[in-house]
Amino acid sequence: MGRKRNQGKARKAAKAKAEEAAEESNNQVTNGRQQSLAAQTQQLQVGNASPHDTTIKCLHGFDPLSETDMCFQYANAFREAYNYKNRQDCDANLSSCLIAAHKATTLDKFADVWNDSAKMEIVISYFLSEGTQYVLEGNFGDARGCTVFARYLEQCTAVELKQTQALVNWGKICEANIPLDIHTVVKFFRRRIPYRCLDKKCEQVKGFKKLGHCYNRHCPDRSTDMNRRVERSKTFYCSRCRYVTYCSRECQKADWTTHKQECDECLARIAEFEAKKQS
Repeated sequence: MGRKRNQGKARKAAKAKAEEAAEESNNQVTNGRQQSLAAQTQQLQVGNASPHDTTIKCLHGFDPLSETDMCFQYANAFREAYNYKNRQDCDANLSSCLIAAHKATTLDKFADVWNDSAKMEIVISYFLSEGTQYVLEGNFGDARGCTVFARYLEQCTAVELKQTQALVNWGKICEANIPLDIHTVVKFFRRRIPYRCLDKKCEQVKGFKKLGHCYNRHCPDRSTDMNRRVERSKTFYCSRCRYVTYCSRECQKADWTTHKQECDECLARIAEFEAKKQS
């Protein structure tokens, strides 16, 4: 009788332990589902909100900046100076607007930012974070502006502060400003953000052609439009400087008398840069 009684107690104890384990497992599954739902909700909120909405927690891998931060103020002063030049000068082009913004923001007030490559990286990350959010919203116009600003500041930082290249590559900057080319914009941000926020967008734009620019002002090719845009895979670089592109060898030859002086200056700057590196 004693043995049976002990066996009965053991079975009850085992049953109670099994029920407790099952309840704990169910609680874990429920909590996991709730966390997953919360994550999905947050993702939807981030995808649909404005980049200026302070309730957004996801900054796509970058640290938040307060409005009192000098890097934040620099970024917005740069954008305002660019837009002012663009509004006031009807003949202004991309390069003249960027140069005007650059000059306006390297004065005394922002000297500490501009002369510090680490702070310039923070400014660039601000445009990368904001531009990524614009892409997620489908606002490719403003995203393109952030691409241009970030790429230009990257180039200037490399040339003037880090001294890792000889010249600003204006061709790369101009490629970022082609209105119909959303592939380049999405890929630009995807390569630079620490998070994977743009993986789905990258898949969506794979079918869009990357566009380039023919630098021959008298390009006769009817496949290009009035701004001499052409499919990038069909463009040719200048074989000497490799800083400008053309839609054909014929356009490259036709533009040589115009490009020659600029090309010679580029080569001289590159030679001087390489000589300094080796000395």
